[in-house]
Amino acid sequence: MRFERWGIGLILVLFLVLGVYYSVTVPIFEAPDEMQHFFFARYVADTWDLPVQTPNTPALWAQEGSQPPLYYLLAALVMAPVRVERAADYLWENPHRNVGVPFEPGNKNYLVHTERERWPYRDLPLAVHLARWLSLFLGAGTVLGTWFLAHELAPERPYLALAAAATVAFIPQVLFIHAAVSNDPAVAFTATWSLWWLVRLMKRGGSYRHVALLALWVGWTTLSKLSGLALVPLVLVGLALAWRWGRLQVRPARALVLFGLVVAGVAGWWYARNFWLYGDPTGLNRMLAIVGSRRLSLSLDFLLGEWRGLRWSFWGLFGWFNVPMGIRAYRVLDGVLALIAVGWGIALVRGRGRPWTPRHWAIALVSAWAVIVFLSLWRWVTLTYGAQGRLLFAALAAIGFLLVLGWVQWSPEPARPFWAAVLPLGLLGLALIAPSRWIAPAYAYPPRIAPEAIPPSAKRVDILFGNRIRLWAVETPNLTVYPGGWADVTLYLSKAGPLPVDYSLGLHLLGRELEDVGSVDTFPGWGTYPTRLWREGEVIVDRYRVRVDPNARTPTLLRVAVSFYNFWTQVTLPATTLEGQPLQAYVASLRLVSPNPQVPAPQRPLRAVFGDEIALIGVDPPPAQARPGDVLTFRLHWQALRPARASYTVFTHLIREGDPRPVAQHDKIPLDGDYPTLAWAPDEVVVDTYRIAVPTDAAPGTYYLIAGLYHLATLQRLPLAEGPRTPWVTDAAAVWQLAVVR
Repeated sequence: MRFERWGIGLILVLFLVLGVYYSVTVPIFEAPDEMQHFFFARYVADTWDLPVQTPNTPALWAQEGSQPPLYYLLAALVMAPVRVERAADYLWENPHRNVGVPFEPGNKNYLVHTERERWPYRDLPLAVHLARWLSLFLGAGTVLGTWFLAHELAPERPYLALAAAATVAFIPQVLFIHAAVSNDPAVAFTATWSLWWLVRLMKRGGSYRHVALLALWVGWTTLSKLSGLALVPLVLVGLALAWRWGRLQVRPARALVLFGLVVAGVAGWWYARNFWLYGDPTGLNRMLAIVGSRRLSLSLDFLLGEWRGLRWSFWGLFGWFNVPMGIRAYRVLDGVLALIAVGWGIALVRGRGRPWTPRHWAIALVSAWAVIVFLSLWRWVTLTYGAQGRLLFAALAAIGFLLVLGWVQWSPEPARPFWAAVLPLGLLGLALIAPSRWIAPAYAYPPRIAPEAIPPSAKRVDILFGNRIRLWAVETPNLTVYPGGWADVTLYLSKAGPLPVDYSLGLHLLGRELEDVGSVDTFPGWGTYPTRLWREGEVIVDRYRVRVDPNARTPTLLRVAVSFYNFWTQVTLPATTLEGQPLQAYVASLRLVSPNPQVPAPQRPLRAVFGDEIALIGVDPPPAQARPGDVLTFRLHWQALRPARASYTVFTHLIREGDPRPVAQHDKIPLDGDYPTLAWAPDEVVVDTYRIAVPTDAAPGTYYLIAGLYHLATLQRLPLAEGPRTPWVTDAAAVWQLAVVR
């Protein structure tokens, strides 16, 4: 027993230390609905009254003002001594915030955070952290209660109790939520101790005093969160079983009346208040009117997506459902969960045919609580958006016990104490690395350097935006990108003039015909470092990843365009050179090509080599006969033999037999300027379409289509080293012969 006490003591110390680590790592209000929970509690601390929910009058607590008030009353007591002045100074919203989309990079921060939030805490940050540490204290009570509950369920296997408590303590999401201002720690705490009292009564029996204490805990649970209401019928079933077994030294009717009176005395006033104010004892009608309902489509994709989000956010999905752990961590945890589920099946098979004892009934009721909470959550998901793992925390102790129970089935009995420790130790490893590896980087300011520290590898562009922002240079490490892939772009930015507002950065990838095939709109620093925070003399190293549209047309030159604009007025700052000359802020170019290009199959193969750089390997020709006024449409298949020395213009001429002068022509940079030869990679094949109109006065006869390349600046043509040609034009390939008829 002494070892167990040392063990649970160590678990509690580690939980509290890790919880403080999480609480100081996560910026204030960067947990789900933390801002709303805090301002509910702050309202109580300032007025010692509960808010009245009015959907047409928005308040800072939003839908959370409809929640049962126990946690907010406790938080109000904790934060009441702290004066909070000018709370709005800490509510610097990021309008580009990315909420609920875990694997989209950037804009993880709901708010912009400044040095005023750092240690030593004062004003509003101090009040927030005091409320966070209240949550942490409640979490320690939940961990301890899990140990007591599991010990009551399996007293002959004390390692199960320690493993269950440690599993609950070290789940990264448990630490994250218990280091935030939230009512989830309150319902987890009260429900855990309610279950312990219930199991204790079922196994050991008790008097009216014990029934009253159980009712007190159940009342607090129903005053912590609406999901706590589902505990009432479960407890009544447990009491009925205990009375049937002769465990309770009470009369059933009197016990039932006592239980109901205590629960109603603790929580009934709040439900009566809701009925009086809203005509609904739960207040759900007002909550849904504020938070919004959803139109549910029970498709397979929907169910799989919700189930995936629920699993991930139970183990660890931080921020506003948008700061994930590594995908490999989720895959490993999915594997662990699958093993545990099979372990439950093994346990049921092993226990088949054995008589049920009060302990088995107690385990069944604890398991039923986990199932009830899970089903309640799915019901909630059908009403509004809320498939979040933290909403299962009302059954946290039950889930912790069941996880360990399924896990140990995979080990022989003598090795189970050691095997049971593997699960919480693995979770502890994740919990230790999560703040530094995933959470802190999501909210970190971008690096800032001196202008002379800009690396030589960066391309200097020196663009001014409205004489307020200077873009010094750009880096694009990957010059070739693919549809559905990512383009990495680093901008070197600095303050060049007054920045009275927070300008948003627009970063766009422009493909064929300047079609937008990828974009990021954000405050600089990917949301963390808006322009009003910029300081003189610093250069911000602003790194971005931009997803390319999977349906973007290839191949093409991908132009990287940069702009700055006022998000609220949509007024864009003009781009100029340092001398003030207007320009288009295309700051870099990338190659966008298909990862699996089609094998060229021209209708008429040929081979014409221009210099040692480019070959014409085929043509999809027009008809062999045309009339004056017809438009000849044909495609040429080009192949790069080596990197081109220049951006060449393709000329296609229609000439009459015996005359080198073109009667019509179509000259252009390949793909209408979207894919110049400088972008072509060796062996790459580019298929381009050309159109030449036969003059209306063209005389009947034999004509030739010829093609070649020239440098626009000098008009010098690339020599035709080999290939079909006409006697009249020797530096162009003869690609097709046709007859013009009347």
